[in-house]
Amino acid sequence: MTTRRSARLVASAAATPALKVATETGKVTKARSKKPKSDSSNTGVVRRATPSTVAATAASAALLSDFPFPSLSSPQVMRDALCHLKAADPKLGKFIDKTVEQCVMSLDRDEDRHTSYISLCQSIVYQQIAGKAAAAILLRFLKQYGTLKDESKAGLLAAGGADLDSGDFVFPTPQQVVAIDTEELKNVGLGQRKAEYLKEVAKKFNDGTLSDEKLARMSDNEVAATLVAIRGIGPWTADMFLMFHLKRTNILPTLDLAVRKAMCHHFGVPFGKKTPTHEQMVEMGQIWEPYRSVATWYMWKLSGTVTQKS
Repeated sequence: MTTRRSARLVASAAATPALKVATETGKVTKARSKKPKSDSSNTGVVRRATPSTVAATAASAALLSDFPFPSLSSPQVMRDALCHLKAADPKLGKFIDKTVEQCVMSLDRDEDRHTSYISLCQSIVYQQIAGKAAAAILLRFLKQYGTLKDESKAGLLAAGGADLDSGDFVFPTPQQVVAIDTEELKNVGLGQRKAEYLKEVAKKFNDGTLSDEKLARMSDNEVAATLVAIRGIGPWTADMFLMFHLKRTNILPTLDLAVRKAMCHHFGVPFGKKTPTHEQMVEMGQIWEPYRSVATWYMWKLSGTVTQKS
């Protein structure tokens, strides 16, 4: 799904520690033949969490705690990152000390039990729409196709599930999502493309092309190249997955608008439609390596104070 530009960026990623990024656009291919309709299409149907589902989420959590790469889930790695950034960039160090909120590499929608599959599916749902709207779509999806964790809440679900939230459900398995017809997915609020993209991700995990273990063992550049080859996942989504799910230490999302503005403000570089370039951002960010992910988190915090015109 990558454009010619994004393909070049990913191909050159191995030559630099920077994660090359580009806009997340892709072609819509001809509609594939429809899969048999899911047999769980009625809202209010109670599904039981299977032992295999519980085992999979437990295995994922265990794997992510044993990275072959430094992980920002480790308090020691986070402390090392902060010490390095304060010493290497005193200006950033002052901002770090002033920032009340503690740097934590997680998103509000994420849970420790989430697998790579769930994280990527949720990323697709959240792409290019407001967070509240995305959360509402995700909840409708889970009510329709997920599994209640607590069967005592079956009555609430049957009544429409107004008092339920996404945390009350186990995410449907890749096999289940692959079996859902695209038109059915559109009924919960997903657009045609997102419905197709969600099924594409599920297919990769269902056939074993992707797994938690495979992704956890890949380098940053390998993860990026693998993910952007999937329809619906662009380099920015790959960046966010690397930072917030795999919790890698050295990611710099150079096409993130807020990060671009904040870095210009921080380094005193003019901001424009075409500047700073990817190369300029990588050069500016060298001072932060190998902890650019943490510096990026603080750039997001700094972006709230940036007043430069876009």
